[in-house]
Amino acid sequence: MSYGRIYLDIYLLFIWRRIKLMSKKSWILAIVAVIILALGAFGSQLTSQTNINNLLAGGSNAFSNAQNIIETGDTNRQVAVLEIDGTIADNSGSGAFSEGMDYQGILDAIEGIKENDNIQALLLTVNSPGGGVYESTELYNALLDLKESREIPIYVSMGQMAASGGYMISMVGDQIYTDSETTTGSIGVIMQVPNFSGFMEEHGLAMDTYKSGALKDMGSSFRGASDEEKNVLNSFIQEKYNRFVEIVANGRGMSTDDVKKLADGRIYSGSQAVENGLADQIGYEEDALAALRADNNLETATVVDYSPTSATSWLTDFMSLLAEKNLFTGQSETNTADEMTQILEVLEDTSTPQFYYMYGGE
Repeated sequence: MSYGRIYLDIYLLFIWRRIKLMSKKSWILAIVAVIILALGAFGSQLTSQTNINNLLAGGSNAFSNAQNIIETGDTNRQVAVLEIDGTIADNSGSGAFSEGMDYQGILDAIEGIKENDNIQALLLTVNSPGGGVYESTELYNALLDLKESREIPIYVSMGQMAASGGYMISMVGDQIYTDSETTTGSIGVIMQVPNFSGFMEEHGLAMDTYKSGALKDMGSSFRGASDEEKNVLNSFIQEKYNRFVEIVANGRGMSTDDVKKLADGRIYSGSQAVENGLADQIGYEEDALAALRADNNLETATVVDYSPTSATSWLTDFMSLLAEKNLFTGQSETNTADEMTQILEVLEDTSTPQFYYMYGGE
């Protein structure tokens, strides 16, 4: 059984519990919620590549709108806007109520932009602490392929945060705009493994492990790491770190030695980033868009938001409202919401160590 199905079953159980506690007037709300949940079972299909590509080609869909005209103009000359908002992670298998960015939808949107000859420039807006090494690198490569294959200018506008993997993907930008208070930088790799060995020893617990080689259970949470294991993992981290440094060096026109002086994992404000050559200008999204159009003779072009959207956003908002407060009685349901959150967290698989291009300060 998939996690998406498990989540759906838990939510249905949650609704039934609420029904038993509600007044008769509240039953209507519960019935509506159950119907929404039934629709949610198909949520993973709503952002499929077929749907996104159909929308980018001008089709329509009752649940999604991948094109939003920001400013009208010459439709044969377009400036695309693509938003990267949230942790860079592939949540495509988590069902309709998964949180974070629509990772696969963004990749599909990039491919759609690549195939649309009317698009002559891209404004990439980034508000992300980074994420998985694999996903961050894949997203960077997709954007770089778009830039090189279409030979279009890409300007980047950093939001509240564009750190680690969020900074990496910004390296495709010909110009990088940042607010003075933006949190950026955090160039580096992190991996964390919980160690429960002390707790287990204190409570008389032990884990018997049978393995084919000394390093087969490397990263186990039930014992400390050996020196050999630390060396292996550090070599992995160093390899991924060097790749990150190369991407920054290429994107900013710096030597790898100069990048390494700045790439000890520390964060920078937007102002500090500009001072150190990690960004170009202080400004907001509208400033970056205006500069992109002016610099590339696109003042009369249509500006279109190609960021993927889906029906799951309003479904999630509705469920959050239901979890927080009974719409008819006004009574708080935060305790139950907390319980549900804890259950869902337990269901997540965190047994495998992961490498991240991610800022973990918040």
